[in-house]
Amino acid sequence: MKLKRLLLLLLAALMLAAAPAGCAGTGLSDAQAGQTSPVQPSAAQPPAGQAQQTQTQDADSSRADSQETRSQEAAGETYIFTDSTGREVELPRNIERITPSGPLAQIVLFTLVPDKLVGLAADLTEEQLQYMDDRFRSLPTFGHFDAGTFNLESVMLAAPQVVIDIGQSSPAMADDMQGIQDRSGIPTVFVQLDDIETMISGYATLGELFGAEEQAQKIIGYISEKIVSVIERAAAIPEADRVSVYYGQNDGLTALIAGAIHTDVIDFAGGHNVADIEQTIRGGAAEISMEQLMLWNPDVILFVPESVYGEVGSLPEWSRLNAVRDSRVYEVPSGPYNWMGRPPSVNRLVGVRWLANLLYPDIFSFDMAQETRDFYKLFYHTDVTDAQLSELLGKSTYK
Repeated sequence: MKLKRLLLLLLAALMLAAAPAGCAGTGLSDAQAGQTSPVQPSAAQPPAGQAQQTQTQDADSSRADSQETRSQEAAGETYIFTDSTGREVELPRNIERITPSGPLAQIVLFTLVPDKLVGLAADLTEEQLQYMDDRFRSLPTFGHFDAGTFNLESVMLAAPQVVIDIGQSSPAMADDMQGIQDRSGIPTVFVQLDDIETMISGYATLGELFGAEEQAQKIIGYISEKIVSVIERAAAIPEADRVSVYYGQNDGLTALIAGAIHTDVIDFAGGHNVADIEQTIRGGAAEISMEQLMLWNPDVILFVPESVYGEVGSLPEWSRLNAVRDSRVYEVPSGPYNWMGRPPSVNRLVGVRWLANLLYPDIFSFDMAQETRDFYKLFYHTDVTDAQLSELLGKSTYK
């Protein structure tokens, strides 16, 4: 049933690419008059001081300018966009300046319209920046709405045409987005894009929203040809023939459990996550004992980067596990983001092909060096060097 939904969504996305703007079903319609919601006070308390007062005045001025611009745009240069929460928001038809409200939005926008970002939701590390254009070093960081660090005054000074959140929905999402819009005067929208299904529909929506249909369709094509096809083939593997997998972090005895968004790559690749247990740690994890791991005795063990991957071979208690004895212990590639999740975004796509090849090399005989080059060129707009390939794949390929 899930595979049928994937194929239907793919067909809908391809039809959307060919449809004219403003057609039914896309969330777009012609601009229309509406009531302006009253501005609500921010819950954040501004720090005292003249510098802050000046910044606030500048932000107020930016908000007024932005509202005046949108009033001018209303005469035929805007339209009504219905976001994934059902909110109707008036947006410019030509959007060139965008602010993400969280890390997932930042990643997705980087893959689609990197030149339109006016700031970041999260600082980038040196490891991440090696895969990105140098201009991202100088962009301001606005913070993350969900973490309570989103600096609205800094956002307003940057004068984006839209603030966008992308990722998993929540019951409070519509109110959260409306709150940002009311306090800043900047149109604020949410687009759901958190699993393979919503990646297809989400990229189609975002491509039309930002005039990046060509890049969006390339990404949708990648998902269709390289990811949906793997999921279909992996789903046909009999349960008795599936490779059992344990995915751990920290000291190795913190399990990433089955059913969590950070482990769905295992399911997509046809593996069986042995940690089918209740979550005891936020983020889809649970503490386990070595005795429990020995009872599971998985065929393959995966570790989050910077955990105990380099140590388990010399630890007596680990050496009794089949995966360790058979040298089937791997560290998940990471750069600029983890291929399994954390954050659970587009990086998981190449992770599906990597893990399918790792678990079933006879079925999925991919050239992972070329696969990595292709993915990074399309999604991160960069040519991966031999040194970067070695770093990404050196601890994570079939031995």
